[in-house]
Amino acid sequence: MRLGDTLQLSFDSLRRNQGRAVLTMLGIIIGVASVILMMAIGNGAERFILSQVASFGSDMVFVRNGSGDGKQGAGPPTTAVKQVLTLKDYDRLKHQSWVRTADAEVMSQLLIESPSNSYHEQVSGSSEAGLAIFNAELASGSFFTVDDVDSRAKVAVLGHDLAADLFGQEDPLGKIIKIGKKSYHVIGTLKPAGTRFFTNLDRGLYVPVTALMEQLNVDRLQFMAIKIGDTPPAQAKEQIRVLLRETHKLDNPTGDLSKDDFFVATQEDAAQRAGTIGTILEVLLSSIAAISLVVGGVGIMNIMYVAVTERTREIGLRKAIGAQRRDVLAQFLAEAVVLTILAGLGGVVLGVIFAWGALTALGNYQSGWTFVMPWNAMAMGFGVSAAIGIAFGYLPARSAAQLNPIEALRYE
Repeated sequence: MRLGDTLQLSFDSLRRNQGRAVLTMLGIIIGVASVILMMAIGNGAERFILSQVASFGSDMVFVRNGSGDGKQGAGPPTTAVKQVLTLKDYDRLKHQSWVRTADAEVMSQLLIESPSNSYHEQVSGSSEAGLAIFNAELASGSFFTVDDVDSRAKVAVLGHDLAADLFGQEDPLGKIIKIGKKSYHVIGTLKPAGTRFFTNLDRGLYVPVTALMEQLNVDRLQFMAIKIGDTPPAQAKEQIRVLLRETHKLDNPTGDLSKDDFFVATQEDAAQRAGTIGTILEVLLSSIAAISLVVGGVGIMNIMYVAVTERTREIGLRKAIGAQRRDVLAQFLAEAVVLTILAGLGGVVLGVIFAWGALTALGNYQSGWTFVMPWNAMAMGFGVSAAIGIAFGYLPARSAAQLNPIEALRYE
């Protein structure tokens, strides 16, 4: 039998059972759409993280608490690891000739109160270089100085939205706010800065790192950010490691990173890690979504077995008038493949629409999320749906082809 005739018979059969065909296709449509949506979100997350990392500049180096091999210190700053970084470390680093500027950071979630409002927000204790390090801009007033940091001055700089929430239309400069149980003078406000790494910078509050450490009764830093200028990042990382090993009195002559109690990362390291995280996220989400494809494939197999049973007499008649086993096999296999290809096309269209909607919504919530046509996901989803038609349609088609024509004609 010619291919055209086989396909024509397949379409005719599907048209006679449109309702059942649509329900059978639904599992594949949902599966393909889910795979495309999940892979698009995974790709979007990777691009978002890379854009956030790039916003710091290529000459940025971060130093965090945790094992130097990255197994503990590779993520965001955390108190789950032993805190070892000190102001002494920061002071030595910032005075190195190859360091352009450096920042010491401690963060905590605290109650912030003005005379009329109060909010729980993240308070960042930073050095006088915090403004330059994180590319923020003043809207009014000034940032704290070296003298403010050295004297543990109770002064604060408010993010744009937090200033508006605390004081409304009033000028916050010179006003008193309470952070926890301590009173601080507002000396500046920042221009809108958006979000970075899922943190709304416009709701942030910045105080001298020494003042916050005194208030929290801690003597350790959470991390340091260092601008290295024209120094090659690999060289800067090694110089930082040598200096901190000396300061921390670590016996590590071979430079074994696992023996360090700190972790040093450049923008390139962060970008590589972001790529790895994005790939893992993409594979994980796609694997979960692919389960629905398998379920859809099982549904197709069941429906095709039902079709074989319902059309037993038809199969017997065709074989009685000369149809070969391969003709029957081709017809039922073609029906399964046509069914899954149509479902795959529907799933691709639906998946692209959902992916565009999801990433557009994320972009409206947080800048940096962008939609890029997921060609690889579309190709994979469509290809897998076609493969499922062959894989799950073969056994019912083979069962139909092996029917004895005399017994099939007698079937009631």
